[in-house]
Amino acid sequence: MRKPVYCFIDDSPFELNLFKDVIEVRFRGIQFIYASTYDECHRQLKELELYPSLFILDLYGPENLQNSGCIPRKELLEERIKKIPGVGVAYDGLEKFDHDKKLHANEYLKRLFSILNEWRNLFSEQCASLDQGCQFGINNLLRVRQDYPSVTAIMYTRKGVFTDAVKLSQHNCDGIYIKPPGATDEDIFVETEKQAESLMDNWNKSVMNSYCLFLQTLNTHDKTPKKLADMLSRDKYQISKNKEEMNNVSTLLDSLQTTLSNTTDTSTPKIEALIQWVNFYYSLP
Repeated sequence: MRKPVYCFIDDSPFELNLFKDVIEVRFRGIQFIYASTYDECHRQLKELELYPSLFILDLYGPENLQNSGCIPRKELLEERIKKIPGVGVAYDGLEKFDHDKKLHANEYLKRLFSILNEWRNLFSEQCASLDQGCQFGINNLLRVRQDYPSVTAIMYTRKGVFTDAVKLSQHNCDGIYIKPPGATDEDIFVETEKQAESLMDNWNKSVMNSYCLFLQTLNTHDKTPKKLADMLSRDKYQISKNKEEMNNVSTLLDSLQTTLSNTTDTSTPKIEALIQWVNFYYSLP
């Protein structure tokens, strides 16, 4: 039985190596494909005759909208930062809202966010000047949707901001996950080790949701897909502890495999990948 395939696309060699060193070693039941571009990833999938269950896409990268500029001199950045309001904006005249606790809190948070928004604008300006932005990830997402329209595709970013999430919601992104933060590479490595299990749990839930939707919408008179979708949507750990329930999962997969052998439908590679993933998900032999 083949392993399910997860593809990670990131333009940073550090991030690719970090993923191999921290994520891959913990999840040997998955075959990972690594690439710095979608074209490279797609080529590997074709050469190895693999069909993926998940694309993990870096969000920020070269947008190729302009020639990449230079990092500004420290003095210029400091001058730009001086234009950002200080915390006084959040407090000046705030006492006139003391009569209403909720209104008082709302006004304070609104003002505090206006300061944060200025820092966000500064970050976006710097990204644009260096030809870095979310269009890199969106372009990869669009390519995924073109070649693998129903395969789960999520964003994995350390730099993304709320406005990026709005754009991604318009392009059928299945989730946005934050890369573990850190001031140094060593800090990021340690934090990624801490979060590896929870990251994978969340990614697997995204895959599970996509497969449930796929099974529910399969054009077939057989009830097996909908039964399997119902099984997947239930608590994984309760099912895995119940021998009868695990036998039911195996029976549903066998039935789905039989259905698959009797069809030449274009969804066949997707169903094969689904079976591989369910076997991994429930640790079936």
